[in-house]
Amino acid sequence: MRVIGLEEIRPFLDKAPIIDAVRESIILHSRGEIETPAPIQMLLGGEAQDLRGDCHVKSALSAKLPYFCIKVATGFYGNPARGLEVNNGLLLLLSAETGVPIALLQDQGYLTSARTAAAGALAASLVVDATPRRLGVIGTGQQADQQASWISTHVGISQITIFGRDASKAAGLAERLSDSGGPCQVAGSAAELCAQSDIIVTTTPASTPVLQSSDIEGGKHIIAVGADSPGKNELDPEILARAETIITDDHKQALHHGEFGVAVRAGLVEESGDLPLGRVLEDPAGFTVGGNTISVVDLTGLGAQDLAVASLVYERLSKSQAPL
Repeated sequence: MRVIGLEEIRPFLDKAPIIDAVRESIILHSRGEIETPAPIQMLLGGEAQDLRGDCHVKSALSAKLPYFCIKVATGFYGNPARGLEVNNGLLLLLSAETGVPIALLQDQGYLTSARTAAAGALAASLVVDATPRRLGVIGTGQQADQQASWISTHVGISQITIFGRDASKAAGLAERLSDSGGPCQVAGSAAELCAQSDIIVTTTPASTPVLQSSDIEGGKHIIAVGADSPGKNELDPEILARAETIITDDHKQALHHGEFGVAVRAGLVEESGDLPLGRVLEDPAGFTVGGNTISVVDLTGLGAQDLAVASLVYERLSKSQAPL
């Protein structure tokens, strides 16, 4: 088995091929052509807030590939105080023929971050309005940075607005994004961000809504990324009640621990009220997204995406170097 470290992985983190691979994986997932067992989620608590974290184990198998994938991803939110990254993890590829491990990708969470950002970029691309799009990002961590970068590259953004609980972190993120590309500003509230944005992406580990229905006027396309385990909730469920279109990457996962499930349990949305993201990506012309309506994309993360990016990196690395 080859152990592949982050430095070997970094050259293969370019956006376009990852977005293409993630798009195909989401479509195949919606067709039922990728086997994805229910994820394992562990919530790790402690006396002090900086000890709290979570761990996700996801897996997938495709008849189109000679191997299957098991991914472990962690998020420990007090890590920055220790000089560590919030996110970490690894992906294991095993032979679908023999079960023998083929490669361990010690990506330190970067492939999970990339595939999540790719899904956000694909969700943003569903807005067909040709006018310059303004992006609002709620959150200031690594995924906020990644979503802003990947969405801007993939769909074209005229302006980025950042809002976070820590104003200094929001200012720092805005400065970094401005240095790397287009104009970026900081909003003083979620309502101010909404007024300055057409596409809004939420990237926090919040357990209570960071975006209220009262913050939103007019049409908005909202991409919810943060709720990936029970107890997390970034959106006021009234937002989903107002939405013309609700799209989920996986119905069962979103119902169990996504924003969609919160709204269903509140009695505001029917359990059958969502559309599969893969279906919409496959035929975007058949659905109304953006314009003067509210649309919500609930991303809970798929094992199929992990298999797609792990396979992509492994195969590209195999072609670029001596046989692994």
